[in-house]
Amino acid sequence: MSRRGIKEGTIIKRKTCKACKKITSTTSSKDLRTCKNCGNKLPDKCTWMAQGIIGTDLKTGKSKRKSFYGKTRKEALDKLQDARQEVKNGIYIEPTKYLLKDWIEKWLVNYKKGDLKASSYDSYENRFQVHIKPDLGEIPLSKLQTHMIQDFYRNKLKNGRNDGKGGLSEISVKHLHIIISKSLDQAVQEGLLPINVAKAAKPPKVKRKKIRIMDLDSIKKFIDYVRGDRMFAAYLLAITTGLRRGELLGLCWDCVDLDNRTISVERQLLALREGMILDEGTKSKPSRRSIILTVDAVEALRKHKDEQDKKRKLLSGSGYQNHNLVFCRDDGSFLDPRDFTKRFQRQLEKANLTKIRLHDLRHSHASLLLMENTHPKVVQERLGHSSIVTTLDLYSHVSKGLQEKAAESLDGLFSKKKETPR
Repeated sequence: MSRRGIKEGTIIKRKTCKACKKITSTTSSKDLRTCKNCGNKLPDKCTWMAQGIIGTDLKTGKSKRKSFYGKTRKEALDKLQDARQEVKNGIYIEPTKYLLKDWIEKWLVNYKKGDLKASSYDSYENRFQVHIKPDLGEIPLSKLQTHMIQDFYRNKLKNGRNDGKGGLSEISVKHLHIIISKSLDQAVQEGLLPINVAKAAKPPKVKRKKIRIMDLDSIKKFIDYVRGDRMFAAYLLAITTGLRRGELLGLCWDCVDLDNRTISVERQLLALREGMILDEGTKSKPSRRSIILTVDAVEALRKHKDEQDKKRKLLSGSGYQNHNLVFCRDDGSFLDPRDFTKRFQRQLEKANLTKIRLHDLRHSHASLLLMENTHPKVVQERLGHSSIVTTLDLYSHVSKGLQEKAAESLDGLFSKKKETPR
């Protein structure tokens, strides 16, 4: 038997046979030469295992005996002694058997499903399945290190897109960081990890994208070009109300009052992994709002409803899906938000106008109102922002024109008045 110090535990020498892959071990000081399983010669290199009691199981009252491994006798023994010291200090955590993918999957189901809105949960789930799971999923939770996470972020920024056309945006990588960090926070709270290694990782700084808007001349040109399009009323409503895409495509006739020229925003259409759903809710509490319509929008909606009613009667009894949607397919089914955006951009191209996102019509609506000296509080309410600060900060690019107008309004106010000749 090899000599051991006090409370060293059991020190075991181990060699793995190259022929049968079995481990031969001994507590003796003698060298290991042949495999006890197949009799073949063992390799020269060995590993060490230190076993010992590191505390008491609070549930059973029995002593907890653990094994620690190392390339040298000292390395294995140091790990055992470090664990005992951590037990004494009350900070020891047993190495978890969870893989990162197993833990995040559990965290998503147990802690985020039901806590997040359906669209947010779907986004978390999609980012995990597409990016995190394939790249980091097989790493044991206890072996995950900060540099691994940092490398993951760097690679995603460089080559993260699924279509192979470059990297993900800074905001997309920031969202991946949120999922990893929040899930590891929960692992720390449950005692699975001593620290959250993602805290030391540095996700990319998100640069605010420059808002692109259509000026009034471009808007008039676009409206004239799409006047005969079956989605004309949708484009006009987007421009004149600032509705978000999901709010526009989730608008139902029970929320439209053409006589009083108002719409109520109460629902949104969501494109989730399992399909499209009409969510009986909005992005936030302030997003639930009432908006006054322009006369042109009311007229367009009346014509749109007449055409829709005719098509519904023609398809009645032929599988028409009556969701009472204002904007839908000919059979009443949901319009795919992504297809609707592509349709809008094709129309821009045909009209020889600069390509923008559908969401930029919302920005255009707000900018036009502010340029016409509409009070920011009114703009905030029409857009459904949670705070007027959000509105003012988001559309600060308009402030230059407003300041010039403000300065002009003060011109000559304090100068000495010239006497009117008699």
